[in-house]
Amino acid sequence: MSGTLPLREAALAAIAERIITGLPDVALDRARRAPVDVEAETLPRLVLRGEEIEADDTEEPGRTHYRIGFVVSGFAAAASDLAAEQALSTLHARLVSLLAGCTPAAPGLGDVVEQGAEFRMYDTEESALPAGEFLARFSILAIGPNGGPWSA
Repeated sequence: MSGTLPLREAALAAIAERIITGLPDVALDRARRAPVDVEAETLPRLVLRGEEIEADDTEEPGRTHYRIGFVVSGFAAAASDLAAEQALSTLHARLVSLLAGCTPAAPGLGDVVEQGAEFRMYDTEESALPAGEFLARFSILAIGPNGGPWSA
């Protein structure tokens, strides 16, 4: 082992730290499985979850390039339907501005790439509050030695 922390964990930890630092007014949960209760929890709220990882050892001799996928779900509510949709759009824009194109300082990590998002406003049967959520997809490049998916 050339490091002590898997590159995937190093990437997700760096992303979480960037969100906490860059959006101090937004609650962040990591690897959360329980649904967010928009009527009882602090909003706005983001949930960060790691997803797929793809390896490519043809890019650079002796090194493996990992494309690590992650998603961030965002939740917002407001006093009216329009205000809730605007709050959701603003939260998404703040998140993308913070993450897209950034390169965390952790060794072996490269740029974050935005891959798209889905938005959904809740109907009245799902929430008494005007509220909604988005699911934003990103990926980050991580590079390690062949057969060694560990941070330095």
